[in-house]
Amino acid sequence: MPRVKVTSPDQFLFSMERKVGISDVNYAKHLDSVAMVQILHEARLQFLASLGFTEANVFGYGIVVTDLAIDYRSESFTGDRLLIDVGVDDFNRYGFDIALQVTNSALETVVCQAKIGVVFFDFDKHQITAVPPALLELLGRREEQVA
Repeated sequence: MPRVKVTSPDQFLFSMERKVGISDVNYAKHLDSVAMVQILHEARLQFLASLGFTEANVFGYGIVVTDLAIDYRSESFTGDRLLIDVGVDDFNRYGFDIALQVTNSALETVVCQAKIGVVFFDFDKHQITAVPPALLELLGRREEQVA
């Protein structure tokens, strides 16, 4: 089976730090994959909050996660301080990818690269909707750059 390939965006727009806790490690005493998914989702929520949004309200629309891919590069252990950088990439009419890179601050090694695909959703109409033009403007994208 071919490995998942996840690339970094042109630039990161947000960063957060997180210490690996005891409950984040598994029987092998390294960061558990389920804990990493939780860390990535927390970074996604914090990124949205930094822009003044929640996943339920981005210019009046919600965001729904469509996919998640993680390319693990190295281990992480209890007490490690992780730096999670967040950017955006691969825009389409209905959404984009939130790209993340997790680095072990002390070792300056990449722990993983990940992407979370999201689409915009009108919960009142219960249907997918286009990316709000105001968000494209906020993120420095033009509508003609959206595939």
